[in-house]
Amino acid sequence: MFGLLINPRPHQDESLLGYLQRLAKANGLPRKELLTAFARADETDVADWLQMMEGPLSWPAVSAEFRDPRPKGVKLWTTHHARYCPICLGEAGYWRESWGLTLVTTCSVHGTELHGRCPNCLKETDPSAMSANSCQACGTSLSGTNFEIAPASDTAAWLTSGFEDRFYADSLPADAGLAALTYEQFHELSSRLAVRSLPTERTQPLKVADSGSLEISRLMANAAGVVLMNWPLAFRELLSGLKAVHSDNEHWTLSRSFGPIYHDIHRDLDDSCFDFLRREFESFLQHAWEAPLAKRNRNLSEETIERHRWVSFDSAAEACGLGVSVIKRLHQEGQIAYREKVHEDRVFTVVDLDHLKAISQHLQGVADMKETSTLLSLCRNRVRQLLAGGTLQFFGGEPRPGERWLIDCRSINELIDEKLPTSSDQSLVSINYLAKHSLPKGGGLVELVQAIRAGELRAYGPAENGSVAVGAWLLKPQDFAAWQQARAENKSPVLPGLSVVKAAALLGVKEQCAYAFVRLGLLWSTAVERGRRTQLMVKPQAIDRFRRGYILGPEIAVYLGKSTREAFKHLWEARFRPVAGPSIPNAACRQYVWVRSKKLIDYLASEAAQIDDPEAITFLSTPIAQPRDCRFRHVGSR
Repeated sequence: MFGLLINPRPHQDESLLGYLQRLAKANGLPRKELLTAFARADETDVADWLQMMEGPLSWPAVSAEFRDPRPKGVKLWTTHHARYCPICLGEAGYWRESWGLTLVTTCSVHGTELHGRCPNCLKETDPSAMSANSCQACGTSLSGTNFEIAPASDTAAWLTSGFEDRFYADSLPADAGLAALTYEQFHELSSRLAVRSLPTERTQPLKVADSGSLEISRLMANAAGVVLMNWPLAFRELLSGLKAVHSDNEHWTLSRSFGPIYHDIHRDLDDSCFDFLRREFESFLQHAWEAPLAKRNRNLSEETIERHRWVSFDSAAEACGLGVSVIKRLHQEGQIAYREKVHEDRVFTVVDLDHLKAISQHLQGVADMKETSTLLSLCRNRVRQLLAGGTLQFFGGEPRPGERWLIDCRSINELIDEKLPTSSDQSLVSINYLAKHSLPKGGGLVELVQAIRAGELRAYGPAENGSVAVGAWLLKPQDFAAWQQARAENKSPVLPGLSVVKAAALLGVKEQCAYAFVRLGLLWSTAVERGRRTQLMVKPQAIDRFRRGYILGPEIAVYLGKSTREAFKHLWEARFRPVAGPSIPNAACRQYVWVRSKKLIDYLASEAAQIDDPEAITFLSTPIAQPRDCRFRHVGSR
């Protein structure tokens, strides 16, 4: 093709551009003349010349890239930059073809980093330096040992070995996986993992500027080596890091939560040789993706979607054979693991299916209120006292009207004794009788059962053998009277606080509001037995806690200089939600109540400053106006 007199034979691992420069020098041609002729030659002539020369494996690919470069983010071969190992140049005198691979940045022979600049003038080397193995700017030789030689990093050296092993291998393993990739496929995977590993603010990070320069390639090689050298653990760490970067995402979608690497895995790397990559990604999802998976997702396997553990209420109910309302009750009581995401003022919830399946095994043996009352021989009010006192265990919290109790049969069986001693005393009375005539209506049964279990009272069973429910346990009247007397003497005659009516007066609210605060748990109270009657008492500490933790509508209206109704609208538009009020579902109250959070206090102070109210600003800065601790945070507050 060139018609030259001297045609030296190429070395088996010599680069194409290096050989062309050596060929030009042997025939006394200018450095760029032969490269220009090669680039402009006819396609057929080039193909014939390559076949005649029987050159190294890389020549056809490098020839195509050099003659007709195609735009690509990270190219496989770099033809505008020249990298070298000064020791190899001094020993062999030619440029190795593997140095032209973009992500090869180390010398596999000497275990050192490749050079990409002149050691004297620091100018970046290009293919023209291959002619005389010297810098074209200052003439400094690029070969020898008088260089600052840096040892190669483990990750970059591992990646170089990965490329060269695949490039020179006669055959690759037949089993699918990382080792079965060709060097072109290995480059495609490495370049994408490297780009996704490095932080960037570019909208198209895969288009790496000047990726052929050694400085950029070295960063990418180290990043790719970190992931692939420790496969698959490092790949999982990369996915976890990308997921954390996008953790503020408002959506439960894989593409937005993992970023561009999701499309790399399922669209760009779509060849069957990358199936192992998709399997590893799906395995990671099974353990780390705490969000739902759309059943219409065609990128994931059907098995992955079916086995995913974080599902909606409806899917969980279908999988476990439970009612949706039961699962929602378990979620509200915090008895199952769940995750929530707020989007456009809506809360989306998923639950852990594995955790729910474990709980559902216990739910197979639950009893409702009627069954429990029959089994224990007690009225329903007394059963409720045992539930409230923790003697009976239940799932899903207290049910709403129309729903059934889910009482654990294991705790019921603990109140059915088969080994009670019998007695012929005719004066024995049952616990059911005592609960009706002697114990206070609001309590006492829990303490009585605890006393029997502790051995303070001795219970007996009827003459007939068999299981005896707690309501049919028999006590001696004199033992019960002595226990009641001792219990009354141990009680303090001083009431532990104020009545709810007096607490309302101290708080400056109507009695109905104070009772609503107690019912909603905003104002703590204590049930005190007075004879057979139970009275709610509010301790002074509870009143102080309420004042520090919550703020009422009239107080806010004063700070804002508006009416109570206008103040509510004003805070609602500012996204401060009350925890109780006339229009709040499941938290009805005649007055609106907000959590006294720091953000709300700061907001009220800024509003008071705008209306020039120094008294309000001064009061808002006092300790009584500031929230005491994080216990007053509420889901409904901002």
